[in-house]
Amino acid sequence: MTKPHSAPLQRFLRRPLRSASTLAGLFFALAVILVVAAVGAVSAGAVTDEQHFRPSFVGSPYFAPGQVYTQNFPDPDVVWDEATQKYYAFSTTTGGVYVPVMSSTDLVTWTARSNYPTNPSPYANANGQIHDALPDPSPTGSTWTSGEKNFPDQLWAPSVAKLSVNGSSAWFMFYALRVNDFGRHCIYYASSQTPDGPYLDPHQMWCGDSQLGVIDPSVFADSATGKTWLLWEDQGNPGSYWASIFAKEIVMTSRQTVAFAPGSVPIYLLKASEGWERGVTENPSMARLSDGVPTLFYSGSHWDSDGYSLGMAKCGALQFSWTPICTRVGSGQVMSRRQGMMGIGGSSVFRGAGNVLYVANHYWEEGFDLSYPENQRRLVVDRIFETPGGLAFSNEPGATGVAAVSGYVPVGPTRVLDTRSALGTTSTRSLESGEVFVLDLSERTTATTTSVTMNVTVDGTTDTGYLAVYACGDPPTTSTLNYLPGAVSTNLVTVRLNASRKVCFYSQSATHLIVDFQGLYDSAVSSAVTPVTPTRVLDTRHSTAVSANGQVQVPITGPAGVPSGATAVLVSLTADGASGSGYLTAWQCGGTRPTVSNVNYQSKVPSGNGAIIPLSPGGSICVYSLLDTNVIVDVFGYVGPSGQRLNISTPTRVFDSRSSIGLVNGGQTVPVQVTGAGKAAVGSSAVEVNITATDARSPGWVSVFPCSTPPAPGSETSVLNLVTGQTKAAHVVVPVGTTGVDAGKICLRAQNATQLIVDLSGGYS
Repeated sequence: MTKPHSAPLQRFLRRPLRSASTLAGLFFALAVILVVAAVGAVSAGAVTDEQHFRPSFVGSPYFAPGQVYTQNFPDPDVVWDEATQKYYAFSTTTGGVYVPVMSSTDLVTWTARSNYPTNPSPYANANGQIHDALPDPSPTGSTWTSGEKNFPDQLWAPSVAKLSVNGSSAWFMFYALRVNDFGRHCIYYASSQTPDGPYLDPHQMWCGDSQLGVIDPSVFADSATGKTWLLWEDQGNPGSYWASIFAKEIVMTSRQTVAFAPGSVPIYLLKASEGWERGVTENPSMARLSDGVPTLFYSGSHWDSDGYSLGMAKCGALQFSWTPICTRVGSGQVMSRRQGMMGIGGSSVFRGAGNVLYVANHYWEEGFDLSYPENQRRLVVDRIFETPGGLAFSNEPGATGVAAVSGYVPVGPTRVLDTRSALGTTSTRSLESGEVFVLDLSERTTATTTSVTMNVTVDGTTDTGYLAVYACGDPPTTSTLNYLPGAVSTNLVTVRLNASRKVCFYSQSATHLIVDFQGLYDSAVSSAVTPVTPTRVLDTRHSTAVSANGQVQVPITGPAGVPSGATAVLVSLTADGASGSGYLTAWQCGGTRPTVSNVNYQSKVPSGNGAIIPLSPGGSICVYSLLDTNVIVDVFGYVGPSGQRLNISTPTRVFDSRSSIGLVNGGQTVPVQVTGAGKAAVGSSAVEVNITATDARSPGWVSVFPCSTPPAPGSETSVLNLVTGQTKAAHVVVPVGTTGVDAGKICLRAQNATQLIVDLSGGYS
């Protein structure tokens, strides 16, 4: 952090840099302060780069040539250059240069451009070198200046694109410059033969008709039509109308010039109208997604507020209209905050290597004022993923290669994340709709850990949706659990770790997230899982219900074939007939009851979930209930010194009755092939599956078992308990049929009609 300034100067510096009022006084004050500071530091000899290139705001770090840069980078624009196999990023003036440019090969580590020789220039260093991508933004004859000798031009939001005509191509930088004391801006451009500049020979392109002019240019090269469009924000007239976004076709006319295409007219894309936008729609950027529809990305709200967000709208044909042709997806707001980040925006969407779609944003660091010099706007680049629930944005890489076969170690259970109380995260906010949350488990696992088992709970949901837990990277098309507004939903999950030993959570709708760590699979561990035919070991409906704040001890070893040497048990826990909304907690008898939940239940509604619980020395587990309820415990397997080791895989949908056999009738047994090509390895003795029931036609249960040993009707154990119309999931380990027509299959049975889905996450061998 920089040393605090005096109170009057602090108030002056915090005025928005995008104010419509004149900035001459601000630049003059900064110039005086910076010159005084520089005089005290100058010694005999040549002037250093850092002394010569003044920061663009007090406290900004110098944009040092050839050095890795991680500091202030507002309004980022990123392009991919096939020739150099590099990404280039540009931003609004900062760090002592008009337009900083840095390059990267991985979109993570960014290095500032090195110095290059230039003609004599007031911006060159003592050796006649410069690393500013745009050393002189104004054409000859420009009259307005800021009054600050090092930055006489006020420049915003540069955007770079490679354009071609008649076999000739060049790089063009478009940017906004202030042109009068009122605060009006126009769009200019300059050209270069290389993506990192220098961009020279500036020209004025477009000023618009409004009092405040136009800003935030962006180029959209539409491969579907072969046309190239310039997008911009019209800032509007104060007190008359709010900001709007337009586009107009452009063409390259020479190696140094571009122009609007003959006969082209501005296309009205979007106007600020949603409450969260607060009259601002800026930083437009466009791409076609997999649906082929032109999709507009933009930033809304005030740039120095935590409400500043990435927005999205779907557009019609790019042709003239008196009214906006783009329609927001929902409210339009798709990303505002993430772990440690707030006020996300200033966006640019671009295609990278392999035609992969990315978005570059800046963000304010969480925990500090959203103002300079206390805080900075830093660069983050995310890949854009299209999921069944909408778009997901993430820069966390996924797992690579095939995970090693692993044994199991029971741990806890231990709560590692609770967004309601900021446990394991940076604030007490819920996940946003579409947010990807990254959970770092490196301190709880080892280099040989391949996957983890967790109990995952969502709470405080405001809409119907689903949660997917996965090894980061590309989100799966499967779901871990489904939820309803206001409901508390829980499910067990076994998920692979990525190389950094992290897992990701994608939520379709806004929700709080709670995660209880239960165990890990490790390739260096010999202890393993032995699945058993599901067996019921407790049902208090036939004896005495568990009372409120009471617990019941459940003997495990002996019943269901669990040997005395077992260290943990795989169970399905069910609460039935509860007196209200509460939860069950299962743990090792004799130990302290952990502050976790395994099952969350509602009044009179059966609710269940899977769990892997360490066994006491006597071979039992204990189950606690917050309220009066019946408790049912079914055993599905155990952990011991020997057994089957897990081959974890990417969650794969192996059965969906909705697209195959249709509605599963009550009492019907459905075989599901879970081994073979694209599934678990042939010969697997058991599988980990997530079973989802949806569109239940009446209350009932779902049972799963090896097809070779089906339970007699009326003696089934349940993995799911349903109410009418419900969608619900359960994670379970189940033995696989080994011989004849049952080889490689598991079977499902529903008490009453419902649709059934099976997602495979691994096999045991």
